[in-house]
Amino acid sequence: MNITQVYLTTDYDTSDNEERARYQNETTYIQLFVEECLRKNKVVLGAFNRLVFSEGGDSTRDFNVVGNNALPVAISDTRGELYTLESERDFHDYYIRKLLEGFQKFDEHFKSTFVSNLKPLISAKYEGGLNYEKQMASKPIDGQRIQVVGSYDRKSFKLLVNVYTKKELLKSIPIFECEPDMFIVKYEAHKVEINDKSIVVINKVREKTLEREIAEFI
Repeated sequence: MNITQVYLTTDYDTSDNEERARYQNETTYIQLFVEECLRKNKVVLGAFNRLVFSEGGDSTRDFNVVGNNALPVAISDTRGELYTLESERDFHDYYIRKLLEGFQKFDEHFKSTFVSNLKPLISAKYEGGLNYEKQMASKPIDGQRIQVVGSYDRKSFKLLVNVYTKKELLKSIPIFECEPDMFIVKYEAHKVEINDKSIVVINKVREKTLEREIAEFI
Protein backbone atom coordinates (compact mmCIF):
# COMPACT_ATOMS: atom_id res chain seq x y z
CA MET A 1 0.00 0.00 0.00
CA ASN A 2 1.11 3.57 -0.64
CA ILE A 3 1.79 5.48 2.58
CA THR A 4 -0.60 8.42 2.35
CA GLN A 5 -1.24 9.46 5.95
CA VAL A 6 0.97 10.41 8.89
CA TYR A 7 -0.35 11.12 12.37
CA LEU A 8 1.59 12.70 15.21
CA THR A 9 -0.32 12.11 18.43
CA THR A 10 -0.09 11.45 22.13
CA ASP A 11 -0.52 7.95 23.52
CA TYR A 12 -4.17 6.94 23.85
CA ASP A 13 -3.57 5.21 27.19
CA THR A 14 -1.73 8.06 28.95
CA SER A 15 -3.45 11.20 27.60
CA ASP A 16 -7.05 12.39 27.76
CA ASN A 17 -9.19 13.22 24.75
CA GLU A 18 -8.74 16.98 25.09
CA GLU A 19 -4.95 16.81 25.26
CA ARG A 20 -4.79 14.36 22.37
CA ALA A 21 -7.13 16.43 20.15
CA ARG A 22 -5.17 19.61 20.83
CA TYR A 23 -1.87 17.90 20.02
CA GLN A 24 -3.21 16.44 16.79
CA ASN A 25 -4.82 19.71 15.70
CA GLU A 26 -1.69 21.73 16.39
CA THR A 27 0.35 19.45 14.15
CA THR A 28 -2.12 19.21 11.26
CA TYR A 29 -0.33 21.85 9.17
CA ILE A 30 2.86 19.76 9.36
CA GLN A 31 1.10 16.46 8.77
CA LEU A 32 -0.52 17.69 5.56
CA PHE A 33 2.78 18.78 4.05
CA VAL A 34 4.51 15.50 4.91
CA GLU A 35 1.60 13.56 3.42
CA GLU A 36 1.92 15.62 0.25
CA CYS A 37 5.59 14.65 0.03
CA LEU A 38 4.77 10.96 0.52
CA ARG A 39 2.02 10.93 -2.10
CA LYS A 40 4.38 12.41 -4.67
CA ASN A 41 6.87 9.60 -4.10
CA LYS A 42 4.41 6.68 -3.75
CA VAL A 43 6.16 4.93 -0.87
CA VAL A 44 5.21 1.26 -0.39
CA LEU A 45 6.75 -0.72 2.50
CA GLY A 46 4.03 -3.11 3.60
CA ALA A 47 0.34 -3.72 4.26
CA PHE A 48 -0.27 -0.27 5.76
CA ASN A 49 -0.99 3.21 4.48
CA ARG A 50 -0.97 5.19 7.75
CA LEU A 51 1.90 5.91 10.10
CA VAL A 52 0.99 6.77 13.69
CA PHE A 53 3.83 8.32 15.68
CA SER A 54 2.63 8.17 19.28
CA GLU A 55 4.41 10.25 21.91
CA GLY A 56 4.63 8.12 25.02
CA GLY A 57 3.27 5.07 23.21
CA ASP A 58 3.97 1.42 23.98
CA SER A 59 7.05 0.38 22.01
CA THR A 60 6.11 -3.32 22.28
CA ARG A 61 3.36 -2.59 19.75
CA ASP A 62 5.70 -1.00 17.22
CA PHE A 63 5.50 -2.04 13.57
CA ASN A 64 2.47 -4.30 14.03
CA VAL A 65 -0.35 -3.25 11.72
CA VAL A 66 -3.50 -2.36 13.66
CA GLY A 67 -6.99 -1.10 12.89
CA ASN A 68 -7.52 0.34 9.45
CA ASN A 69 -4.07 -0.34 7.96
CA ALA A 70 -2.21 1.76 10.56
CA LEU A 71 1.38 1.18 11.66
CA PRO A 72 2.14 2.41 15.21
CA VAL A 73 5.57 3.76 16.13
CA ALA A 74 6.18 4.89 19.72
CA ILE A 75 8.33 7.97 20.33
CA SER A 76 9.72 9.32 23.60
CA ASP A 77 7.42 11.18 25.96
CA THR A 78 8.69 14.73 26.44
CA ARG A 79 5.30 16.46 26.58
CA GLY A 80 6.27 18.37 29.70
CA GLU A 81 8.42 20.61 27.48
CA LEU A 82 5.30 21.95 25.78
CA TYR A 83 4.39 23.90 28.94
CA THR A 84 7.66 25.84 28.75
CA LEU A 85 7.37 26.90 25.10
CA GLU A 86 6.30 30.41 24.12
CA SER A 87 6.73 31.29 20.44
CA GLU A 88 5.11 29.68 17.42
CA ARG A 89 8.58 28.74 16.19
CA ASP A 90 9.33 26.98 19.50
CA PHE A 91 6.21 24.84 19.16
CA HIS A 92 6.95 24.19 15.50
CA ASP A 93 10.51 23.06 16.23
CA TYR A 94 9.26 20.75 18.99
CA TYR A 95 6.73 19.03 16.74
CA ILE A 96 9.22 18.70 13.88
CA ARG A 97 11.70 17.12 16.26
CA LYS A 98 9.11 14.56 17.39
CA LEU A 99 8.08 13.83 13.80
CA LEU A 100 11.67 13.24 12.72
CA GLU A 101 12.24 11.08 15.79
CA GLY A 102 9.41 8.87 14.59
CA PHE A 103 10.76 8.71 11.07
CA GLN A 104 14.26 7.97 12.37
CA LYS A 105 12.93 4.96 14.22
CA PHE A 106 10.99 3.97 11.11
CA ASP A 107 14.16 4.29 8.98
CA GLU A 108 16.12 2.07 11.33
CA HIS A 109 13.46 -0.61 11.12
CA PHE A 110 12.86 -0.55 7.37
CA LYS A 111 16.35 0.62 6.34
CA SER A 112 14.67 3.54 4.56
CA THR A 113 15.80 7.17 4.15
CA PHE A 114 12.81 9.26 5.21
CA VAL A 115 14.71 11.57 7.56
CA SER A 116 17.44 12.50 5.09
CA ASN A 117 14.85 13.15 2.38
CA LEU A 118 12.23 14.95 4.46
CA LYS A 119 14.45 17.13 6.65
CA PRO A 120 15.56 19.57 3.92
CA LEU A 121 12.05 19.69 2.43
CA ILE A 122 10.51 20.54 5.80
CA SER A 123 13.20 23.14 6.51
CA ALA A 124 12.62 24.87 3.16
CA LYS A 125 8.83 24.68 3.45
CA TYR A 126 8.62 26.42 6.82
CA GLU A 127 11.52 28.81 6.48
CA GLY A 128 9.18 31.70 5.70
CA GLY A 129 5.84 30.93 7.36
CA LEU A 130 4.48 28.30 9.71
CA ASN A 131 1.41 27.26 7.77
CA TYR A 132 0.18 24.94 5.05
CA GLU A 133 -2.01 26.21 2.21
CA LYS A 134 -4.18 24.39 -0.29
CA GLN A 135 -6.01 26.02 -3.20
CA MET A 136 -9.75 25.36 -3.05
CA ALA A 137 -10.95 27.31 -6.11
CA SER A 138 -9.79 29.96 -8.58
CA LYS A 139 -11.48 32.07 -11.26
CA PRO A 140 -10.50 35.07 -13.46
CA ILE A 141 -13.00 37.94 -13.09
CA ASP A 142 -12.78 41.43 -14.63
CA GLY A 143 -9.04 41.22 -15.32
CA GLN A 144 -8.24 39.90 -11.85
CA ARG A 145 -7.94 36.41 -10.45
CA ILE A 146 -9.95 35.39 -7.41
CA GLN A 147 -8.41 32.49 -5.51
CA VAL A 148 -9.77 30.81 -2.39
CA VAL A 149 -7.12 29.08 -0.28
CA GLY A 150 -7.45 26.90 2.80
CA SER A 151 -4.70 27.81 5.23
CA TYR A 152 -3.76 25.75 8.29
CA ASP A 153 -1.50 26.92 11.07
CA ARG A 154 -0.97 25.70 14.63
CA LYS A 155 -4.05 27.43 16.02
CA SER A 156 -6.58 27.72 13.22
CA PHE A 157 -7.86 26.92 9.75
CA LYS A 158 -8.85 29.87 7.58
CA LEU A 159 -10.39 30.26 4.17
CA LEU A 160 -8.63 33.19 2.50
CA VAL A 161 -9.84 35.06 -0.55
CA ASN A 162 -6.75 36.17 -2.47
CA VAL A 163 -7.09 38.74 -5.22
CA TYR A 164 -4.37 38.89 -7.88
CA THR A 165 -3.56 41.15 -10.80
CA LYS A 166 -1.33 38.96 -12.94
CA LYS A 167 1.09 37.58 -10.33
CA GLU A 168 0.75 40.41 -7.83
CA LEU A 169 -1.25 39.69 -4.70
CA LEU A 170 -3.46 42.75 -4.07
CA LYS A 171 -5.28 41.56 -0.98
CA SER A 172 -5.90 38.51 1.16
CA ILE A 173 -9.13 38.44 3.18
CA PRO A 174 -10.25 35.70 5.61
CA ILE A 175 -13.89 34.70 5.20
CA PHE A 176 -14.12 31.58 7.38
CA GLU A 177 -12.22 30.29 10.41
CA CYS A 178 -12.37 27.26 12.69
CA GLU A 179 -10.00 25.14 14.76
CA PRO A 180 -7.46 23.19 12.68
CA ASP A 181 -9.34 19.92 13.08
CA MET A 182 -9.33 18.12 9.73
CA PHE A 183 -12.68 16.47 10.41
CA ILE A 184 -14.36 19.82 11.07
CA VAL A 185 -12.66 21.42 8.08
CA LYS A 186 -13.55 18.58 5.71
CA TYR A 187 -17.17 18.82 6.81
CA GLU A 188 -17.67 22.59 6.97
CA ALA A 189 -15.45 23.60 4.02
CA HIS A 190 -15.81 20.54 1.83
CA LYS A 191 -16.00 22.51 -1.42
CA VAL A 192 -15.70 26.09 -2.68
CA GLU A 193 -17.41 27.38 -5.82
CA ILE A 194 -16.75 30.74 -7.48
CA ASN A 195 -19.00 32.30 -10.11
CA ASP A 196 -19.16 35.82 -11.53
CA LYS A 197 -21.26 37.06 -8.60
CA SER A 198 -20.37 35.08 -5.51
CA ILE A 199 -18.09 32.76 -3.57
CA VAL A 200 -19.96 29.84 -2.02
CA VAL A 201 -18.58 27.48 0.63
CA ILE A 202 -20.38 24.13 0.72
CA ASN A 203 -20.27 21.53 3.47
CA LYS A 204 -20.14 17.75 3.22
CA VAL A 205 -23.92 17.35 2.91
CA ARG A 206 -24.16 19.98 0.16
CA GLU A 207 -25.42 22.78 2.38
CA LYS A 208 -24.06 26.32 2.16
CA THR A 209 -21.63 27.11 4.94
CA LEU A 210 -21.49 30.72 3.75
CA GLU A 211 -21.81 32.91 0.68
CA ARG A 212 -19.98 36.15 -0.12
CA GLU A 213 -20.46 38.56 -2.99
CA ILE A 214 -17.57 39.02 -5.45
CA ALA A 215 -18.17 42.77 -5.26
CA GLU A 216 -16.78 42.73 -1.71
CA PHE A 217 -13.34 41.79 -3.01
CA ILE A 218 -12.84 43.60 -6.35
